[in-house]
Amino acid sequence: MVYTYPDLVRGIVQGLSPREFAGYIDSTLLKADAPLDQALAYIDEAREYGFKCVVLSPYHARHVLSKGLAEGVCICSVIGFPMGFTSTRAKVVEAEELLGLGLHEVDVVMNIQAFKSGRYDDVLEDLVAVVDTAKRYGATVKVIVESPLLSLEEKARAVELVAKAGAQFIKTSTGVLSKTDLQDVYTLIRLSRGRLKVKASGGFRTAITTLLAIGMGVHRIGTSTASQVYREFLELRERIGGGV
Repeated sequence: MVYTYPDLVRGIVQGLSPREFAGYIDSTLLKADAPLDQALAYIDEAREYGFKCVVLSPYHARHVLSKGLAEGVCICSVIGFPMGFTSTRAKVVEAEELLGLGLHEVDVVMNIQAFKSGRYDDVLEDLVAVVDTAKRYGATVKVIVESPLLSLEEKARAVELVAKAGAQFIKTSTGVLSKTDLQDVYTLIRLSRGRLKVKASGGFRTAITTLLAIGMGVHRIGTSTASQVYREFLELRERIGGGV
């Protein structure tokens, strides 16, 4: 069988080594019924393939960090997940407990209800509290703005708030409330203008969509099918010839 690929995908595949590709990926396990042994398997895969981070629920993150089960692996957890409307104090306490155990990165959900109500000072105050907490521990913060639920004007406003809060990343979606398309990814990259890194998540389950997002300029991809995406990338390299 003969395979043909768009020039863009071909160029991205040929320009990335497997390790570089894996370095874009946050391997994510946030299913409500995920057992601990699955979380441990995700950590093992991250060690094997070189994924940037493993994103776990606060429960699983607390366990693996407190038991020393994630040595050498970046662990990220979610704060205020998935709705974002928990109190600021609750978000800070949740973040501080995990950061104190050695959490490396925080994905915090913006308060969408406050945002949609036009209460932007409340949104900013909420984000600053979490960002300032994370900074004390040297941790990275990604703010989930649920961009598929926002108009273009609202996306622009969300970018400004996240930048003003001092977070390093703006993240598209939880994957629970909405799914992200590539147009949404491109919009956040364009609006951020280099002030924020962009994490795409919520529907990135194949190597092709992941590569297209990387080609647009994202810095991180969140996916629950990281090992499958990685294997698909290796198959693409084999079919079209990797250049790195």
